[in-house]
Amino acid sequence: MTTIAANDAFQITLWRAEFADPAMEQAYQKHMQEETARFLRVSLCIWAVLEVLFGLPDWTILGASEGFYVLSSFRIGHAILLLWLSWQLSKKPHWASLGWPVTIVAILGYPLYFIYPLYVPESGALGFAIILLLLLSMYVFIPNRVMLINLIALVGILAVVSAQMLQGANWLSVAVTIMFLLWPAVLGYAAAIRINTGSRRAYVLWQQSEQANQRLEVEIARGKELEAELQRQALTDPLTGLSNRRHYEMLFKREHERCRRHGSVMTLGMIDLDHFKRINDNYGHDVGDQVLKFVAEVMQRPLRHSDILGRFGGEEFILILPDTSLQQAEAIAERMRQALEDDGLIQGDALIKVTATFGLTQVRADDPELQDSVRRADEALYQGKRSGRNKVTLAEAA
Repeated sequence: MTTIAANDAFQITLWRAEFADPAMEQAYQKHMQEETARFLRVSLCIWAVLEVLFGLPDWTILGASEGFYVLSSFRIGHAILLLWLSWQLSKKPHWASLGWPVTIVAILGYPLYFIYPLYVPESGALGFAIILLLLLSMYVFIPNRVMLINLIALVGILAVVSAQMLQGANWLSVAVTIMFLLWPAVLGYAAAIRINTGSRRAYVLWQQSEQANQRLEVEIARGKELEAELQRQALTDPLTGLSNRRHYEMLFKREHERCRRHGSVMTLGMIDLDHFKRINDNYGHDVGDQVLKFVAEVMQRPLRHSDILGRFGGEEFILILPDTSLQQAEAIAERMRQALEDDGLIQGDALIKVTATFGLTQVRADDPELQDSVRRADEALYQGKRSGRNKVTLAEAA
């Protein structure tokens, strides 16, 4: 099949001016369906109006005669058919893509031009000119598939030639008629090929642009995801997923300033796992890492959305409780401690139990840095360690 390269990805047939790939042609027809149907409806309405208006010269020539009424019947009948198709296209726009409905309606209009010379013999040149104009218009102004327009033109040419032969025309006259009729048909066919090829090339460019935009949107989304992931990695501990030092120090400053502005209180806690070294010695560091992740998950369960739990380092954790008094924080920490004591991590046949000691302190409005609060919480933590572990100790009690 002879083709014209629309680009490296799409091919357009030379003689039909359609995509060689049926799926691509179907996608194009679907994309253009509404616009094609709208333009075709307007064209059909104009055609119907012109069909009726051309009856005025008939009245001037024929008056109220049988010929006028016969011709008017054909004109009005075909005009009604054109308007009916235009109305149907408003409900069935896919008819425009099929092409056959407008092809059939166009062919049904030919009888008018063939019987015209019977009633207006002196109009042979006018009728012939109208046929030429009609052939050209079919290609340029009536949106249809090129090969179907060729069918309309072929039917019209054969009908004219047949009518001449029935009237006894010689072969020279028939040959001249064919030559004159082929001229608008070939010219219109070339114009239709150019229009349809250009329209499909524009569609290819539009589709490539849409694909480029989609790829760009995907890349932007990936970039945002990567940015979010990098930010998450920069602010979280890679093992436990808790806030890392950079993150919880930033949150502490923000919440400390907010609580100070609103006259609210804030509590800070230090948490240390009891006898964690034994777990590493008995089960290995890989299991120790699993225990740390397990502990982080369990201790987060009793927390509120505004509470902050971070990994301080090793088996130590830091707890920041905004808008929370020391007594309220003690209740929260006790729930965390109890949840950890009640649960356990299953490793093979072993159930690993782990407990933790908590040290809590009230964050003072004049604490210049996080470390000042951490120091007091550490003192309470070590007091709890010395007094038996697995408990919550307040800084005032230290």
